[in-house]
Amino acid sequence: MLKLAKLFLLLILLSPFEAKGVQDSTLIRELSQMFQSSMTYIFQNQPLINQRAGDKSSLFGRRFIADVKATYQHQFGQPFAEQEHWLKLVMVRVMIEVMEDNRTLIFDEDIGYKGLIPAIFAFQLSAKLATKGQGLNIKFTSTPNMIRNQLNLPDAWEIVVMEKIRVLGLKDYIDPQAVFEGKPATRLFTPLKLKRLCLNCHGTPKQNPLNAGKARAQWTNIDVTGFVMENWQYGDFGGGVSVSIYEQDE
Repeated sequence: MLKLAKLFLLLILLSPFEAKGVQDSTLIRELSQMFQSSMTYIFQNQPLINQRAGDKSSLFGRRFIADVKATYQHQFGQPFAEQEHWLKLVMVRVMIEVMEDNRTLIFDEDIGYKGLIPAIFAFQLSAKLATKGQGLNIKFTSTPNMIRNQLNLPDAWEIVVMEKIRVLGLKDYIDPQAVFEGKPATRLFTPLKLKRLCLNCHGTPKQNPLNAGKARAQWTNIDVTGFVMENWQYGDFGGGVSVSIYEQDE
């Protein structure tokens, strides 16, 4: 009887932590999927972003978020969760702010290629999110030898996890007992594969839009953003989304 009583007490004590772990796992995956959906939306709307004139209202405010949520449902086969956690509200607000920050660029009729590609949007969103002090960090990163933007270099945890994912073929990796910048954290890494449009910059000179209509002797291996193309292939590991929810200082 005494052993049963101790076991019952242990279950009572552990259950809140187990429930919190489940909640954190669900929340962190939803945040990652929000981030991925916004990148996909930017990816799909490059023609609209880069056109010199026209109606671009779908890139701003509530309509932008509604379209990102529609992208979320199509991409992940489920509606964006109705229960609004405050961190998801922060994410929504930051997404809107990033697009507003780019309003002048997006409407500039003298610039054809705006450069607001998914990686740039993701970097701007991450940087703005870092200023909010809400215990949430999200970034698009890759292995040190693949990364272009040195500000997106992976930390030690991300390097180890990316290797585990590549070796074991995991769809993602979640660590509820991780550390982020010296603070207890729940961390998630979701790998992403290269899509067709990614190869416009990261593929071969043959896929470079700057070479369209030119003789092979005139082709360049410099992409439209000014970087040397890496000759990667469709479906290759392209880095991933790293999300950390960590304890804030009192």
